[in-house]
Amino acid sequence: MDITTLFNLSYGLYIIGAKDGDRNIGCVVNTVLQATSKPVTWTVCINKDNYTNGCIKKTKEFAVSILSENIKESTISVFGFSSSRDRDKFSEVPYGLTPSGLPYIKEGITGYIQCKVINFVDNFTHTIFIAEVQEAENVSAEQGSHGPPLTYAYYRNVIKGKTPKNAPGYVAEAKEAEPAKGSYKCSICGYIYPGSREEFEKLPDNYLCPVCRSAKSKFTPL
Repeated sequence: MDITTLFNLSYGLYIIGAKDGDRNIGCVVNTVLQATSKPVTWTVCINKDNYTNGCIKKTKEFAVSILSENIKESTISVFGFSSSRDRDKFSEVPYGLTPSGLPYIKEGITGYIQCKVINFVDNFTHTIFIAEVQEAENVSAEQGSHGPPLTYAYYRNVIKGKTPKNAPGYVAEAKEAEPAKGSYKCSICGYIYPGSREEFEKLPDNYLCPVCRSAKSKFTPL
């Protein structure tokens, strides 16, 4: 089976916002689809390993930030390559709250949708949430043009972004060339520091991974 055929499917790219008590949490997904129009319902597929998954099951609600082509790559990195279990993601980006208090990002989006879960289905490694739309706002008209909605194809082919392993559309890429001996690898997103071990160790302690913004301490020698 030619698994790369899946790359021909059309997807968008979104950030899901939810609550863990008083904490704002979230993750990146590419499987958000409108299911019906009366009532307006959506389906969202989220990996069971994502911390956001369990929180949505508890609260039965979430918000969807519809990303635009002008979204910062660093924002996708924060929400896609680290866990809300140990990182306050929304503290690192401008965000707002929906009428029910759910977080959505305010830069690089075309709008947001507030949803209430009415059912969910187990789907092997993922959960399919079925939710009714409670609120929706098109922010591009109020805050200026944010560009067209971001598609998964644009993210991969133009932005050259990588796909987190927890994503429903993740497909293992061809094996990369072996890194130079002594280089370091980010344990969060897999980024490999291109320089030597000595060069990495001389970097300041506040060095951050250029992909997921994780601390230098998250790197391990290869």
